[in-house]
Amino acid sequence: MFTRRTLVTGALAATALPTLASAQVSANQIRLVVPYGPGGSTDTSARVLAERMATDLGKSIIVENRPGGGTMIGMANVAKSKPDGTSLLLLTTTAALLPAFDIPLQIDPQKELAMVSQLADIPCVLAVNAKHPAKTFPEFLEWVKAQPGPVHYATSSSGGLPHLWGELISTKAGGKLQHIPYKAAAEALRDTVAGHTQVFVDVTMPVDAQINAGTMRGLICGAQKRVANVSSVPTASELGMPDLEAAVYFGVATTAGTAPDVIAYYNAAINAALKVPAVQERLASMGYIPTGGTPEAYTKRLADETVRWRKVIKAANIPAPA
Repeated sequence: MFTRRTLVTGALAATALPTLASAQVSANQIRLVVPYGPGGSTDTSARVLAERMATDLGKSIIVENRPGGGTMIGMANVAKSKPDGTSLLLLTTTAALLPAFDIPLQIDPQKELAMVSQLADIPCVLAVNAKHPAKTFPEFLEWVKAQPGPVHYATSSSGGLPHLWGELISTKAGGKLQHIPYKAAAEALRDTVAGHTQVFVDVTMPVDAQINAGTMRGLICGAQKRVANVSSVPTASELGMPDLEAAVYFGVATTAGTAPDVIAYYNAAINAALKVPAVQERLASMGYIPTGGTPEAYTKRLADETVRWRKVIKAANIPAPA
């Protein structure tokens, strides 16, 4: 198993944060486990957060990469840690999606982890080659219905949120969209730009560069309001299809059984960090929309999303990711 640990240190700042739990989190070193390898945007977002929290809390935060198992290795590591407030986890959409497949899991992330705060969303987007005849999403749906056979859409993996979102869109296109999974978003995007596949479905990056360059045309973004890095793409809400709102979302969790005031301590630190312009700018540069909020709101969102996507999984008979 590959594990990478990076130490982020901070000096005590004047930011007003809850002090009651500070005494309980007596350790000066906190772990922030990232269930992906180093170097990607998810890892970078964790480091942006860790850097700011270290400054505000006056503690050292170790960013620890524990990739593998579809994020399950990282989730299980934190779930099985002591509930003493020294282990945090960058949680992803998989905490809602994996339970939706109704398969045996190493842990139940929604029961064995305690949610601290949402962090950021990165909305889904559907795009086609700029030479595609459909100029709008309604035109695209009509075009799909008119094709004699299935229309292929490419995503970065099987069983991920873009795949499920594509299947949800397919229900509005006569069920004629057929999924083609790739090993990475860049490969799927490359083949769509080259015309080898007809449709690209993923989050707003890396396709934003192609949309803004005019080589791809974004037809729908699964957000409530326009997203800065794909501002030309209409949202699901604008199109009168709020049921197509969808985003890959990130948050922070800790071990179940952690004291509520410790969770409140970290929740306040995360929400404070998300209000810092430099943090907002770093996240926005990677396509992320800062969210934040309460532990209760995050817990509810995960539960609601599991119910929502379980229906899509069953209707489309989607197998669990390998």
